[in-house]
Amino acid sequence: MILKTIFGSSHKLVFLAFVASLFIMSCVFAVDFPEPVTKCHFADEKCMIEQGHKLMKKAATGVPERAIPALEPLRLDKIEMLGDKNNALKVDLVMSDVEFHNYTKARITAIKGFSKDLSKPMKIVSQNFNPRITIKSKYKISGNILVLPIRGEGELTMVLDNVKTRFTNTLKAEERDGKHYLYVDNLKVETQVDNVHTDMTNLFNGDKTLSDSILQVMNENWRLLSDDLTPVINEALANKIKELLSKFFKDIPYEDYFLTD
Repeated sequence: MILKTIFGSSHKLVFLAFVASLFIMSCVFAVDFPEPVTKCHFADEKCMIEQGHKLMKKAATGVPERAIPALEPLRLDKIEMLGDKNNALKVDLVMSDVEFHNYTKARITAIKGFSKDLSKPMKIVSQNFNPRITIKSKYKISGNILVLPIRGEGELTMVLDNVKTRFTNTLKAEERDGKHYLYVDNLKVETQVDNVHTDMTNLFNGDKTLSDSILQVMNENWRLLSDDLTPVINEALANKIKELLSKFFKDIPYEDYFLTD
């Protein structure tokens, strides 16, 4: 449906992207984590990818010692798309109790950009692939899609297939007591997806004929209809990622991230 957030060559989403941010933190977690997560030598990309996979498996069930909740599923309170955006999509959509499922199952394919020079920002670029992501939420929608009316309130499910994510994380360092601590200055995610399928319960007060018709239109036009939801999903996920990463960064010196040469 409305998720170009994960669509198309020029469309962005911060959502799966969160997976990429997790493995960026693999070397951080290794400072405190028990086995099997371990630290890597600086710039050892193969090691960081391996530890990133271990970290995501660990993070899926939570890290209570660092006040990190279980990340499978990743939960957001609300995502809102309001207003008259373009000729194709004129809807108000509110998603609440939002859950992203399976993002910790991503396969990390690259991570680059860690630097020993902390006098300037670091741009960490990573990539991953996930064969299927599912977004579930409660929803309320009203408006028009391709001149067809739509209204309803119920349960929403979106299934995204073959999600490729490029995650760019700009980090800066601040010095405290002779040590350097990172913080997130900017987040950007670029993604591509092969298909998105959307289902909504209780459209048109449960009228099956009308519901089936509008869902068919939405799914046939998923690229077109996803554009307007992208910015709000990006913003909501970026805020969540920053919240989680701040807990990882705040008390672990960058000097302790890696094994000594």
